[in-house]
Amino acid sequence: MHLKSIERLTQLRPYQQNDAKREKDVSAVIATGKELVETLAAYPHFRCIAVNSVQLNNAGAYIYQELGYALAWGNEYLNQLVEAGVPAALAAKKIKFNFGISSNYFMEIAKFRAARMLWADMVKQYAPKCPRTDCKNTGADGTCYCACKMVAHAETSNFNLTLFDAHVNLLRTQTEAMSAAIAGVNSITVSPFDKAYETPDDFSERIARNQQLLLKEESHLNRIVDPAAGSYYIENLTVAIAKQAWDLFLSVEEAGGMLQAVKAGSIQEAVNQSNKARHEAVSNVKKSCWEPTSIRISMNWQETNVRWMDARNAVAMEKHTKKKAL
Repeated sequence: MHLKSIERLTQLRPYQQNDAKREKDVSAVIATGKELVETLAAYPHFRCIAVNSVQLNNAGAYIYQELGYALAWGNEYLNQLVEAGVPAALAAKKIKFNFGISSNYFMEIAKFRAARMLWADMVKQYAPKCPRTDCKNTGADGTCYCACKMVAHAETSNFNLTLFDAHVNLLRTQTEAMSAAIAGVNSITVSPFDKAYETPDDFSERIARNQQLLLKEESHLNRIVDPAAGSYYIENLTVAIAKQAWDLFLSVEEAGGMLQAVKAGSIQEAVNQSNKARHEAVSNVKKSCWEPTSIRISMNWQETNVRWMDARNAVAMEKHTKKKAL
């Protein structure tokens, strides 16, 4: 049970009635969120307000766009709840971010690190006060640092799943999950390798779960706090992405906030343009596919293995068609 996300916001577009422009009232949505947060206040680890920026990732948004819009989205929720009378510390502790993970390995590590840094700075501006008098995780002014911590869930992207050779998706999702684990997210969902063309079966779902277990039980990435810290390359990427995302966040706020931007269609337009640009870059062989690990199809379209891939594609499509007919 959680507050409806961007799909519900898009329903709040101005609509025509009796030749006059009117806007739907959002007070009912805010009241629902306020009631939900207050009802679950006694459950400190239960996050009920979701920022589902994974939708932007799957739609083709660039990394800085996903992060910038996610921050604006979270700030919209936080601001509305505080204005509705919910204490800032409680409101912030009930917000959870669901990010996507693209295939740009090092930039994804930097994205999650930048996200935690920027969200903490944003929440501090609301001066959240800890309701507990015995809490030691507070500032000299009483600021609740627990409320400033971002809880981030990460899900491997659907944007780059291939239909041509589905088992390549195992390699792509594994590196994506690894980047999120190194970045220190709270939880991860790995998409089954056959998700692109059929409903995942028991085998593909089991493999997806085992991919996470490899990172946890064999690589022990869950036992290290911020292993990327101190890397000159990743630290610089973190700062660069943080700056780009923050500039985008400020532009959304100057336009009236996330809700107004969604109603105006500016965010949808920007993400669609990014989607188009990324597809054109791959089509024109300006980008040798899915970044860091050479997990890609051959860029020499005259090679004989293209015929093999066409055959594999035909088999996959036939299988998909049969399942759809059933």
